[in-house]
Amino acid sequence: MLRTLLPLLIMLLTCTSQAQTIRLNTDIFPPYQVREGDQLTGSSVKALACIFDAMQIDYEIRVLPWERAVQEVADNKADGFFSATRMNRAANFATLSAPLALEKWYWFSNSASRPPSNGQGSGLHIAGIRGSNEVEWLTRHNYRVDPLVSGTGQLLQLLQRGRIDAFLADQQTLRIELTRQPTALRPRFAHFLRYTTLGVYFSNRYLGANPAFLERFNTHVFNCLPEYGVLRADERQRLQTMHDQLFERWRKEPGLIAAVNAQNEQTKTVSVQQIHQLDQQWLDEQRLPRDQQPLTSSVLATPLADWLREQQKQQDGIVSEIIVTDQQGLNVAISEPTTDYWQGDETKFTEPFFSEQPYMSTLTYDQSTRRFQVHVSTPVRDPQTDATIGVLIVGLDIERALRSDDSPAPLHRESP
Repeated sequence: MLRTLLPLLIMLLTCTSQAQTIRLNTDIFPPYQVREGDQLTGSSVKALACIFDAMQIDYEIRVLPWERAVQEVADNKADGFFSATRMNRAANFATLSAPLALEKWYWFSNSASRPPSNGQGSGLHIAGIRGSNEVEWLTRHNYRVDPLVSGTGQLLQLLQRGRIDAFLADQQTLRIELTRQPTALRPRFAHFLRYTTLGVYFSNRYLGANPAFLERFNTHVFNCLPEYGVLRADERQRLQTMHDQLFERWRKEPGLIAAVNAQNEQTKTVSVQQIHQLDQQWLDEQRLPRDQQPLTSSVLATPLADWLREQQKQQDGIVSEIIVTDQQGLNVAISEPTTDYWQGDETKFTEPFFSEQPYMSTLTYDQSTRRFQVHVSTPVRDPQTDATIGVLIVGLDIERALRSDDSPAPLHRESP
């Protein structure tokens, strides 16, 4: 891999076998894109290096002011830009990839009052970084953002001088900036707003010329992402409260219990070797057309699976997947295709099944749904015997479930 620092840009070129080079633009936004001397690094840059190496594709990254980085893709002068959240203005000329990063956005201010979710009529003085993902969101939600600045350090200075009431920033990015600033510039309050994902916008022109590219790229994302931190205690409590209020009743649905009991009768003599063979069959079927997937269809095209999809549809994107297993951990019904057929070797099955208590997983990126999520698992019991007969696993999309507007519990205030 060759990295060379040039005036006004950094160019990163991989030395792989294909002749065609994909050209990507970005700007410096630690920790996702970071300039270290004459090198370009950061979590998103490392993930891209891993992905393109696996795909054996040459690539080039240029560092430009963010607005220019985006505009060059619109003008067909580059093939993509990153790291970006979903942007309305990009929808006409580019398509967003699976996420490379997960940001946690906070309002930072010196006031204990949290800014409203919509800026119309608020009268607040809000600043932002020119062309940033946060400014895109603020504009969409009717905030007037003025002034527009070039860096996070300027936002801190404006807040300290009382020229603005608040600004919106990724928590990790802000903390990195604070290590370089005097303690007097630290905001007094941080009010959680939302999680949001960041990916690569690839130009529709490039995708049209390379129709298999995006699917291949998204497939490799899963193996190239860095580890993510655990949820805070209050966030886990909010998710648990949401689950108890909205989804707890699902495991008592008569049709669900009947389907689990029926499959338990069929699989009670299945050996461990047969389970592994079924799991391998499931993986093999994912490469075939849908009409050649008998095992997948047996759990995806059933009345219970239809019912699960209807429940998921009613939750406005908060639920990313629903899995019902039997007592072996084998899928009985699913709302979305899963990575595995057998859940029996995973904590999201074993903890609730054997402890008979609800279980909440850590924050993970799920390859099958291509979302950051947590799983909340609860035992399914036969009402006649009170015996545990299976497990209901509900995947919660962290980006949507913990948006302030959707949260069932009060927001937590913390110092940055």
